[in-house]
Amino acid sequence: MILDKEILSQRMLLLCACAALEAKGDLQRLEQAINNALNGGVTVNKMKDAFAGLYAYTGFPRSLNALNTLEHVLSERKAKGIADDEGTPFCRPATWDNANLALQLGTEMQTRDEGGTPWDYTFCPQADFYMKAHLFGDIFASNQLSPAERELITVSALSAMEGVAPQFEGHKECAVFMGNTKEQVDYLCCWLKEAIQP
Repeated sequence: MILDKEILSQRMLLLCACAALEAKGDLQRLEQAINNALNGGVTVNKMKDAFAGLYAYTGFPRSLNALNTLEHVLSERKAKGIADDEGTPFCRPATWDNANLALQLGTEMQTRDEGGTPWDYTFCPQADFYMKAHLFGDIFASNQLSPAERELITVSALSAMEGVAPQFEGHKECAVFMGNTKEQVDYLCCWLKEAIQP
């Protein structure tokens, strides 16, 4: 597929390819994708944040494996004299020290993610709290990725996983609510099908 930079930037696509391979647990191909992303201008801190935040969707094992792969790649590149762009320094979010603030901001962020409709998972209050306070409060509070970027990364990871069709379809809509266009989301999904084929 020919890259249309008017639809999504090359940097975003390269980062999304890393997210999809993280979700697959394909560390060999992820290593090459990380190199491609770094060569294409994706910053180290954006990649760290993407992999760290994806644990909420793909689990800690895949998240940590991706972070370890990134660390290995960076070490190899440094040994070759390559100086990668760290990007914006990570800033500890205020929500990490204030559970009430995390819940408040997370509830607002989740409402935005749902297109303005408040969402309450009364069937399981603890899951409702985890999503609001931690996922949408703590994780979305990071200064590395915008909500629009974070949703594209989530869509990419879910597109590579089996058995998550409801979440995949839901997050495609959420990606639009967070500031992407439907054209961008559809393009990303088509691009990933070709770019991440085994």
